[in-house]
Amino acid sequence: MRTLVLPFLCATLFLTGCSLKVVPQQVPQGVINPVDNSQTITKDGIAVKVANSDREMVSYNLDGTVTAFDVSIHNQTDREVGFSTDSFLLLDDQNRQHFPLTPERVKEIVSRDSYYLIPYPYVGFYYLEDYERTSAYTDTGSQLPYYYEVYPQDIYTRALNAETVIPGAKAEGLVYFRVDLAGTKEVKLLVFRKGASKSSPPDFTFPFAVSK
Repeated sequence: MRTLVLPFLCATLFLTGCSLKVVPQQVPQGVINPVDNSQTITKDGIAVKVANSDREMVSYNLDGTVTAFDVSIHNQTDREVGFSTDSFLLLDDQNRQHFPLTPERVKEIVSRDSYYLIPYPYVGFYYLEDYERTSAYTDTGSQLPYYYEVYPQDIYTRALNAETVIPGAKAEGLVYFRVDLAGTKEVKLLVFRKGASKSSPPDFTFPFAVSK
């Protein structure tokens, strides 16, 4: 009889951070923190901090690759500011544009492509053999873990929600993209105010160099 896995075991994930380095490139007014490889840019009283989320949830060994960026927005003004999902745009080194994935779309990718999934709210393997076999595919001898336990509800709760940021408040969370960083040498995360035209210069630009 096949051994059942505990329901809270989640789908196996590749951690791109295990083999890739995604390092911020200095820009005017930017402050780089080498500890978490983040960069903070402050303009007009709005401080935006961005880092590639390589230590959390970067990519899925599923249909395509999902990469997350950790974004923090601090409203230091006396008025409300807003950023929506379409405030973000990722450009790769071929100038291909990538729009953010909604949490619903990320969950759909996870739920559709994982092996023998346990129904929501848990995503995992029904059988230990399936879990071990898939885990073996990711074993490259690194000391770092090659899977990340993710509950589907975490995809929602950890996503950035910055529709309205009141004066003095912060909004933090992940912004997801369908892009394989292993196939690029650099990316730029462009950030626009809510409702701004994408044809206008972005309010914030965060370039990153990608290396193995």
